[in-house]
Amino acid sequence: MTIGERIKQLRKKNDLTQEKLADYLCVSYQAVSKWECGLSSPDLALIVPLAKLLNVTTDELLGAIPENNDMRYGELKADYDKTFKSGDMLTRLNVCETAVKEYPGDMEWLNNYAWTIWCRAIGELKGESYEQERERAIKLFDTVIENTDKDELKVNSITGIVQCLCNKGSKKEAKKYVDLFPEAKIIPSAKDKLLGMCLEGEEQVKHKQHYLGDYLQVLVNALLWDGVAENKYTCITAEKIIEAMIPDENYCCFHYEMAHIQFRKAEIEAKANRTHEALNLLKKAIHHAKQYDLLDSISPGEYAYTAPLFNKVTIDTREWNHTGNATLSDDIKELCNRKIFDTIRNDKEYTKLFAE
Repeated sequence: MTIGERIKQLRKKNDLTQEKLADYLCVSYQAVSKWECGLSSPDLALIVPLAKLLNVTTDELLGAIPENNDMRYGELKADYDKTFKSGDMLTRLNVCETAVKEYPGDMEWLNNYAWTIWCRAIGELKGESYEQERERAIKLFDTVIENTDKDELKVNSITGIVQCLCNKGSKKEAKKYVDLFPEAKIIPSAKDKLLGMCLEGEEQVKHKQHYLGDYLQVLVNALLWDGVAENKYTCITAEKIIEAMIPDENYCCFHYEMAHIQFRKAEIEAKANRTHEALNLLKKAIHHAKQYDLLDSISPGEYAYTAPLFNKVTIDTREWNHTGNATLSDDIKELCNRKIFDTIRNDKEYTKLFAE
């Protein structure tokens, strides 16, 4: 049997069309057709990815003795995971690009690649480059949604493509993908509820406090990021909820939300030409950002909440994932370049604020 005949046989066994095989290998479908007809053979550089795509070893593809030792996948995954601690997006992108070439058709790597492209575009790119990368991410997310049989992976890619399409302004198209969502997944999950029933004593209290914290995060996120009302009302409501549940102001990870709440309130005051109020709110935003940065990047480690509703909860900020190397303080300062703050930018208090 020729290599072309083996490719055809294995392609059909894996339920792949010539077009899909060509897309995964970044070649034309005419090239695949020529291989299978015996008119040409794949380039040597394509043998390894082709074998992996067809779920055989290179030796099996070439008709030789199979070899069962592949540690490369694990090495790439380890390199990829490390970037969530370092925030090194360029390395993450390089790892993903390598992985999708070496493991064509691997939907998890395609999903990782799509998210990396999208997150890097949001954090680092502008204009035409941003739009081009967003389109790349959309195409990759769509490929995963169409081809994966894993619900969790499909949910992840649907989340990504909906973000991209809504950002693009294509909300009707985005809704079509939402309709493909498997069973709704709510945090905390039904499993968490059942587990809470099975525990006792302090272990049960600790579990329920974590569970409550997850609910708080979902509620605050819904208010702060999902726009259920005008910014003024969502910000005030989110702030009051956090303050009520964490009255001792030891906000830990919620310093992130508090920083953005104060910044949004500052935008509202600046728009109304209330300079003094806007400056005071920016000070508060920077204060919360610095507190968050202390936990996240300056002195990462274990931190404990002390508020009565969460006094059994500790967080290990060394385990937090990162996208990029900018701190929250950097992000807030960058946001202050918005035109809405032009009217107060020459104020002495504003200059002091960013000189500290």
